[in-house]
Amino acid sequence: MRKIILFLVFCVLPFSFYGQNSYIQTDSLYSTGNKIIDNSDYLNSQYISEETNKGIIKYTPDKVKEYGFDDGRVYVSKSIFIAGAKSKVFLLRLVKGKLTLYEYKGKEFTAFYWETDSTSFFELPKYHRDRHEINFRNDLEYITSDCKNVSSEIKRVSYTANSLSEFVRNYNECKLKPLASFRYGIILGFGLNKLENSSFQLNSLSNINFNYQGDLIPGLFIDYPIQRTDISIQTDLFFTKNGYSYNTNYTEKDMLNKNTLFVVNTTSINIPVLIRYTFQYMHASPFLNAGIIYTLNIKNSTALYTSTIYPTYIESSEMNTTPLISKNQLGYSAGGGFEFHLNNSHSVFIELRYTKLYSIPTEYMMNKSEFQLIAGLNI
Repeated sequence: MRKIILFLVFCVLPFSFYGQNSYIQTDSLYSTGNKIIDNSDYLNSQYISEETNKGIIKYTPDKVKEYGFDDGRVYVSKSIFIAGAKSKVFLLRLVKGKLTLYEYKGKEFTAFYWETDSTSFFELPKYHRDRHEINFRNDLEYITSDCKNVSSEIKRVSYTANSLSEFVRNYNECKLKPLASFRYGIILGFGLNKLENSSFQLNSLSNINFNYQGDLIPGLFIDYPIQRTDISIQTDLFFTKNGYSYNTNYTEKDMLNKNTLFVVNTTSINIPVLIRYTFQYMHASPFLNAGIIYTLNIKNSTALYTSTIYPTYIESSEMNTTPLISKNQLGYSAGGGFEFHLNNSHSVFIELRYTKLYSIPTEYMMNKSEFQLIAGLNI
């Protein structure tokens, strides 16, 4: 075992560090471990600034073929047209493969360029200068015509580095996968929820059987994708209105019969923040999510009535209107479901979710749990 550990330390790890080093490549030289200064996107496209023992040395695209930073960004020297004149600049390589994608960020414009294994280097303009009815999506349709798996996603591609990069990566693998995009929409659901005693319960509540109550769940959602992954951050905003009424009879130690009526009414704003993982498929994509939820009870009324039952009469001895649910509640939510893709822009999803809410601070004695069936439409 010790020999294996030493092998990993002295042999494997150095190669991993080596792969993360910055470098500079010319026609005749390849050097690594260079201290390259990271300037702005525009300046990085004009020259390299290398920090050496003799000071800072600048290299132009005429002298250097390619250079890379420690974080994996790579700039490649290419000739492009700027204001009608041919100029040599450094382009940021976004994707490398069968189809390679580059980005140039100038002072006044951003442009993308592409090349393949068998053709030369071309610009991917947002619109053609001579024919504005032809745009970058028309070009992508022609460039990627040999992979039908990505053809349906071309209409969803936007003229941004993240969107184009994801599309090109899918094309290079000829992967049947919908593009991740920022989405928002409406949700409507039905919940079955119940109150639960905390560890600081009142004696008068200990005999109550808290049954599930139903409620509607109208609201909104946004879903923000984390690029290059199947993970997104989903945030909902929905409203709930609940009315609870429980009645129980019990016998105390002194053999007196007691009756307790417990009534609670709440109106709440709920904000879950969930991490969502989607198993991407073209028509129906299953997903799982989990995260935290905050609830603000904007209406929160509690009434607890306790009566003593005698053989010939009933005596109402106690009435407590102290809130037993806190105004602020914090908890967790977890669930899963399916998303169905209607077209390039719209989809619907259905989800089964479980939520548990805790009163804050803990001297409030009631918590809440809920099963929710939610349907959503992104618009």
